[in-house]
Amino acid sequence: MPIILLAAAAVIAPPAWLYPQNMAAEMPASAAVPISVPGSRVTADPAVLHDRAQAVNWFPAGQPPPPARVLKAPAGQFACAYCHMPNGIGHPQNISISGLPVDYVIAQFAAFRSGQRKAAQPGYIPNGSMTRVAGQVPDSELLDLARYYSRLPYRSLIRVREVAVVPRVQASGLVWERVPGPAEPIAGRIVELMDDPEDSIRHNPRGRTTAYVPPGSIARGRRIAADLGCMACHTQMLGGWGPGRSPSYIVRQLLAIRNRARTDPGAETMQPIADQLSLDDMVAVAAWMGAGARP
Repeated sequence: MPIILLAAAAVIAPPAWLYPQNMAAEMPASAAVPISVPGSRVTADPAVLHDRAQAVNWFPAGQPPPPARVLKAPAGQFACAYCHMPNGIGHPQNISISGLPVDYVIAQFAAFRSGQRKAAQPGYIPNGSMTRVAGQVPDSELLDLARYYSRLPYRSLIRVREVAVVPRVQASGLVWERVPGPAEPIAGRIVELMDDPEDSIRHNPRGRTTAYVPPGSIARGRRIAADLGCMACHTQMLGGWGPGRSPSYIVRQLLAIRNRARTDPGAETMQPIADQLSLDDMVAVAAWMGAGARP
């Protein structure tokens, strides 16, 4: 019997709203010394916040003692918590990795190392950073890191709101920040904003985010997910990965899979699903998942 190869779906151009990136405009931390975050007794020098090789553990009692690389990496490398926080609950530009299965985390490292996991938007900094990290972390440390983050419970800090208009924004570092001016139509976008803008630069693991999505997105996403059977896999195979996590991140992954920027085994499994989704469909599914993926 001949093998029939299905053609890949047409590439969707990555929209600029999905990839905020302007390192020249990154908001500096408050000049106050020492600094802290609400509810923490820990203080830190502001310079530490810009050193990617270390991370401040603002709430050390909030999780078990982590492996060394979570808080401190060799010079020039990334400490895990610099992006993902000691509790594994990242911000809009980073995946929340708490509670992910150990085997899944290790498989993603392999995909980054092999070049099989790329972003649909070339040059997107978080993907490039993880590719370097994956090449720097020795296998002797990887299992301990995966086990540490897998054991941490996930708690969503994202609120999804359906709105017709959103605050005017500009890219600051790798996130959006509010700027003066009249509100503007949401126009099919997802706009994620830290409720306190300094939570991003201070790497506050308790910082909350509001994800603004187009009206009707959550109900539409629920219908699409039901038609495609999304949760059959995401509940059984990935421990429910997706609900309550960053809608922007979910769209970035769906787009990378559809556009074949991601070719790792997990992405190949998702390709037939992603190929059926328009960008508007992806936004809707991501909004539904971010809102908790309620049936």
